[in-house]
Amino acid sequence: MSDLLTLSEGAVLTHLVTRAELASGVLPASDDLRLWARLADGDGVPLARGGRVRTSIDTGEPALTGPDGWLDGVEPGQVVALRLRGGALEVSVAGLEDVPAERAMRVVQAFGEQALDALRAFAEGLEPSPGVPVDVVVLELLMKAPETFADPLPPLAPLLRNASLELRDGRVGIVGAPWDVASVADLAPLDIIRLALVRSALRTYGEGADLSKAVTYLSRSETVLARIADEVEREPLAPAVAEALPRTEPAALLLVARSAEGEGRSFEAAGLISEVLFLSPGLEPAERDAAEYAACRTDPGAPLPERAAHLFRQLLVYAYRPARRRLIEDLIGLSVRVAEPALADLALFENDVVGEFLAARGDWLREDEVSLLESWRRTPLRLWEVLDVSGDEITVAAVTGPGNGPPEHVPSGNDPSAGTGPSRSGTDAAGDADGDAAGAAGGERVTLADELLAGQALPGDLMLTRLLSDGAGPHVFGHPFKVDPERREEMLGLLTDPVDPYEVAAFFRRPRRAPGTPGTPGAAGGGAED
Repeated sequence: MSDLLTLSEGAVLTHLVTRAELASGVLPASDDLRLWARLADGDGVPLARGGRVRTSIDTGEPALTGPDGWLDGVEPGQVVALRLRGGALEVSVAGLEDVPAERAMRVVQAFGEQALDALRAFAEGLEPSPGVPVDVVVLELLMKAPETFADPLPPLAPLLRNASLELRDGRVGIVGAPWDVASVADLAPLDIIRLALVRSALRTYGEGADLSKAVTYLSRSETVLARIADEVEREPLAPAVAEALPRTEPAALLLVARSAEGEGRSFEAAGLISEVLFLSPGLEPAERDAAEYAACRTDPGAPLPERAAHLFRQLLVYAYRPARRRLIEDLIGLSVRVAEPALADLALFENDVVGEFLAARGDWLREDEVSLLESWRRTPLRLWEVLDVSGDEITVAAVTGPGNGPPEHVPSGNDPSAGTGPSRSGTDAAGDADGDAAGAAGGERVTLADELLAGQALPGDLMLTRLLSDGAGPHVFGHPFKVDPERREEMLGLLTDPVDPYEVAAFFRRPRRAPGTPGTPGAAGGGAED
């Protein structure tokens, strides 16, 4: 500790204080004041005006605490300066009117170089994190150039962020560093570095910057290209970045295509994917996208029920694309992983992914398919009781309860009262199926021909699902939830308009019951079970 005191003598570190920090008398020390937190750990450091400054980790992150009034004279929004002089910390307010620019640049350069070194060491398995500790860099600067922190500089956190560096848990890394270590555990060291450098180039792009190196990294690793393409679809490129990417490079075109897909411009994305495959036949991420776009063009000679099943599969594929996958993952996080197929169905309809699919890809669909999908959007999630099972047929009836009237009927496509969302005009392709579902909603029974469902359901079972038309009659395309009869009223209470998918997902998260225990939630037809 004496060596640390000697090395730090005369140095000053700064921090922009908030009203809450002044009220509590505690300064966070994860970033700006990290070196002083290291110095004040244990017995603390004397305060020049009396008392001692100590490091606290009560909140999980290091913070500096002092005696009552140790921050007197500092106002919210001011920059507080803590200088070590004679082995004690002096507290003052820094104006920062005449910042020594050369020293600030030296600090930024040192952190940038060491952040790159930390990334390489992490990729090679030599370090646990892709960032370098703040206090380590400050100490090295003090050893090499003690005058660096002789005068107050801007607080380190905003200074480094303005230089396109990231701070996490007291460490500094390049923008795009893989802080989620598990996310790159399956990548080769060189691919980890490529991934981070491409992210950094795309996220910090400035007018006139050269993206050729980033494109080269992408072109050399299809693994990295696939990862970055998924990220771009989740967070589409800024217009300037998309414009700067060279359209002669297949990797760059793939990113522009994924960005368009993420913004709901599937038709434009499909055209770009065709260009990608012309330049680079066999590029796997582009081939997958091309196959998905092609699948939207169905066989006009196929009967509507056959095309309906295909459309539902395409909806699921669309829901699992990077831009929407989190909707399902969020529901799984609230429920149970085994319920994923049923939760995917829940995400599709309660988040109106069907509407997004229609908006993005409706131009490829036939008129009867558009009408069918619109009828699906208006079909509510309901609780159904199994009345009878005979062969491959199952008869169900809608469940109602106190305060929960009969489910609304499923309106036809030209019904002016249809649904709550925007509706396309046209004849309802559901035909008589809407009438069947409507009858059940009014208390009548519905009989379904479903071999899988009939093989798993028993009279008295309650299943949570939506009966969708396939153009010929009602059908269960998704995976129903099986509901404990004892929780019937609780579930009915969740089926309000609109249904909250997160509340429904959480309903099924419960401790596992012993096999055979009555009421154990399961999934008729492949749905969830605890």
